Amino acid sequence: MVKVGDSAKQQVESIRAKEGYNEDYFIRVSVLSGGCSGLTYDLKFDNELKPDDQVFEDNGVRVVTDLRSFLYVCNSTLEFSSGLN
Repeated sequence: MVKVGDSAKQQVESIRAKEGYNEDYFIRVSVLSGGCSGLTYDLKFDNELKPDDQVFEDNGVRVVTDLRSFLYVCNSTLEFSSGLN
């Protein structure tokens, strides 16, 4: 499961309203090669499900991740912070 904290929910709702994404769009979380630790996280709005996608809904936000990325983000909570993390 991937959980969504209140700060992340507020940010998702704010971006969704500002950019005009309707309720068909979800947050896609991917873990990619790169970055200082060898991995980097990518979050974006998407509206197309792929065959191996894992779908979760928490705090009124739908989160989707591919199976490979799920191994890294399983039991994580999305939070929003304005600083470098």
